[in-house]
Amino acid sequence: MKSLINKFKKNKLLKFLANTELGFLLRNSLQVYPQSFKTPKKKYPISISDCFLWRTDKNYQTKFKYADLLNLFYKIENSWVEFHFYSKNNKLIKIRKIENLDLFNELVIDSKFFNNLEDYGVFYIYHFSMNSKIMEEDNVLVNRCYLGYSQNNNLFSFVHGNVYAKYTSILSNKKIEHNMMKMSFLMNENYAIQKYFDGFDQTELVFINPSSKTLKFKIEGQKYMLKAGCCRIIEIKQPVISILSNCRLLRPTVFSYKNRYLDVHHS
Repeated sequence: MKSLINKFKKNKLLKFLANTELGFLLRNSLQVYPQSFKTPKKKYPISISDCFLWRTDKNYQTKFKYADLLNLFYKIENSWVEFHFYSKNNKLIKIRKIENLDLFNELVIDSKFFNNLEDYGVFYIYHFSMNSKIMEEDNVLVNRCYLGYSQNNNLFSFVHGNVYAKYTSILSNKKIEHNMMKMSFLMNENYAIQKYFDGFDQTELVFINPSSKTLKFKIEGQKYMLKAGCCRIIEIKQPVISILSNCRLLRPTVFSYKNRYLDVHHS
């Protein structure tokens, strides 16, 4: 087995094939050099976005805090950002461009933001500039950001970004790419959430699929499926949760409720 691995490392063709989409699927299925993410290597600077959850259902509002990273780290002025908002079924519902950025910014997302829509979904943020000459060709800009969730106008509970999802050129002259999160043909990834859920009034797990492939998973034997770009909120009852899936890094966001208190965090 060791000799086969050494041959694999030295063979350029095998290396190339192993880093194709099919190669990642095979590697993760066979557990041979499995990989959760693939950061793209491009000859232009790119902006990577996490896949963020917005909620306006159940009297929720979402607060998003973000920085003008191009100005903060590269002193590039007059940059802008674009927010792309999708429904939970991956339907594009809104694009918002924001110019004249401060170093630190805030966006409040409530039902009025979506013309009185009370639901949930995902969104992405991309940083753009027409003056990125001071950046290296292969620079990668990642905005993890912080999200706050408030229900019934109570205090916000904040959590940072969870998963690399999509990217595009900072020069805004390339299409948006995805499939950074890698999958497997098989449900062979077992993940146990390190939290004991007993004692809470209610617990919700939010699963997001930012890839173009179907996400399959089981929670304590119950089967679920998420199509490309979709998200789903699942209420759980068990005190201990294990997740079996075909995703290398399936970490749901946790909403735990106790009386009037809300705690939102990553699993």
